[in-house]
Amino acid sequence: MKDNTKLLTYITYGILISAVSVLLNDMREFDFNQFEKFTNWAKSADKNEPWFTSKNAIEWSYYALNAGLFFWGGYLIYGFSYFLSILKEIEDGNYFSDKNIKYFKKIGNIFISYTVSVLILRFLLASIEESTFNFFNELKAEFTFLIPAGLAFYILAEIFEKGKQAEEDNELTI
Repeated sequence: MKDNTKLLTYITYGILISAVSVLLNDMREFDFNQFEKFTNWAKSADKNEPWFTSKNAIEWSYYALNAGLFFWGGYLIYGFSYFLSILKEIEDGNYFSDKNIKYFKKIGNIFISYTVSVLILRFLLASIEESTFNFFNELKAEFTFLIPAGLAFYILAEIFEKGKQAEEDNELTI
């Protein structure tokens, strides 16, 4: 069992490293000069012009929404890091520990909140860019895995909680 846990730990580290590199590459390709353009516009903007309809406000919204997408990508990676904690508990022989139950619930929560938040941000981004946004295609493309996985982790947490209760009852029985 210990060899399998080590292998799963190495695989998890590989997934985490590749996910971080993808996120960093996406951030590198993003135009961060937009913030400088916005601050220059803020200094020279006509104070009588409505801010929400100006071109720079729309560009700033695009910038802010993309920053939100980067944040949620990092948050998803953070959620995957809980797998390492679960594997450490399993390696130590604590299969039905309170920590594992808590980690499974956190992973489920992160997966579901990531999916909902990114879907909302992509909808807003599409409305700013005046592009076509198809709710079902967006949901199908990337998110059909994460919502069921998040729910599965909630179910696993419940199963582990029942397993912990059964283990405690078994220890009390002589």
